[in-house]
Amino acid sequence: MTTYLKIFVAFLFSIFFSLPASNACTIFIANDGRHVWIGNNEDEVPSLNYRLWYFPALKKSYGYMIWTELSSDEKTNSQMYKNPQGGMNTKGLFVDYTAIDEVPAARDPKKTDRETEVATDILKQCKTVDEALQFISQFNLVRLTGAQLFISDASGDYATVHGSYIVRRATKNFALTNYSINNEHHEACWRRDLAKEYLRQEKNYQLQDIVEILQKTAQKKPSNLVSNYSMAAELKKKTIHLYYKNDFALPFVISLHEELKKGKHFQDMQAYFPKSVAPVILEKYTAGGIDSALTAYDSLRKYHPHDYNLKNNDAIELAAQAIAMGHTKDGIRFLERLKAYYPEKLEIDTWLATAYRKEGRIAESDRYFAKALAADPDNYAATLFGKQHDQTVTFTMNDFEGAEQVSLTGDFSNWAILPMQKEKGRWTCTVSLPKGEYRYKFIVNGLYLADQLNLLYAGSGPDIYSILYVW
Repeated sequence: MTTYLKIFVAFLFSIFFSLPASNACTIFIANDGRHVWIGNNEDEVPSLNYRLWYFPALKKSYGYMIWTELSSDEKTNSQMYKNPQGGMNTKGLFVDYTAIDEVPAARDPKKTDRETEVATDILKQCKTVDEALQFISQFNLVRLTGAQLFISDASGDYATVHGSYIVRRATKNFALTNYSINNEHHEACWRRDLAKEYLRQEKNYQLQDIVEILQKTAQKKPSNLVSNYSMAAELKKKTIHLYYKNDFALPFVISLHEELKKGKHFQDMQAYFPKSVAPVILEKYTAGGIDSALTAYDSLRKYHPHDYNLKNNDAIELAAQAIAMGHTKDGIRFLERLKAYYPEKLEIDTWLATAYRKEGRIAESDRYFAKALAADPDNYAATLFGKQHDQTVTFTMNDFEGAEQVSLTGDFSNWAILPMQKEKGRWTCTVSLPKGEYRYKFIVNGLYLADQLNLLYAGSGPDIYSILYVW
């Protein structure tokens, strides 16, 4: 294998499995009087893994479940139940945390300092928000300074708790992200603002409504943070619809009642879902190039169709990154193999068209772009790469809907900021550029973010940039 190919493979491993650490999340409650739903996107680096723990009722404890992060050390993991990210009990009480900037905790000399986390004891002892607040009122929550604890129950009541404040329910529906909401403080956050906009609707909320909000507020590659898992919890039924790695087509449904029948146990989250093909394909590509990678993919389909997730976009993303790194012919061969298996998958048409155009195969490129756009005239990537006229490029993005302001910046403007306009719910901007390859980012409410709808990107961590080709 050439040195350049080794560098390319190392880059692919870095973008799939090892982005730098940080965290965020979106939590919301949708209450129509009949159903009480909680939605949760857990946004962290893609390399993190998680575990779900189940604890049946004891003499002085309700049955409950919690979920935690995992480390690379199993000895440490055996103790991770002491630091839950969230949980739900058999009474329909739900808890979850959102990270915020540090705010000092208040200290009442008449109260006991609580040095350990409080969520687990709430789940063990409380069935309502009122009971939870009564329980924690005896403590100074000195540990709860860089996060807010969201508590909700099956009646639709909820509260947001910090070591220095408690915010009680003010509206039937509610959303929370990663800034302090004390004293009605508001910051521009496209995730929270979008969720609140959707939750203003007076309707009978069904699972598909919760999933739509989760999808709209999810963070996706190539962002530094992605929604590693998402939950739609129906509190009256004590049921959680769990989604993994932004794949909303493949839920795992958890009935707390049924899980607790199995006794005390835990399960790593990824074990509920088929494995990603990416590690296997990358390993084979490293050892033997594209022929070995294609043989491995065919073998997974033939011999392990239920063990691996063959329907999500991991394989397409690998092919797109081959194109982005200059291995366009390899990318084309992989996409053509995927096309043979999934002839109607429009994402394959879009990236095949892009790769063909990059290789100068204009007629084939035009045919695939036309097919993708005929099936979906609003196809963002097909529009970006396939509807260029005289080097005029139009960004028409149905992402970041809840943002107050979105701008475009790139090396084509010497990183000057180009404002985008919101038209019919889409952020748009048109630029005229010489033919060539460019790097760009969006600025969303002041945050520099890569294009979540474009699979072509370079770099890693905060230095991820989306790639634009102008033909």
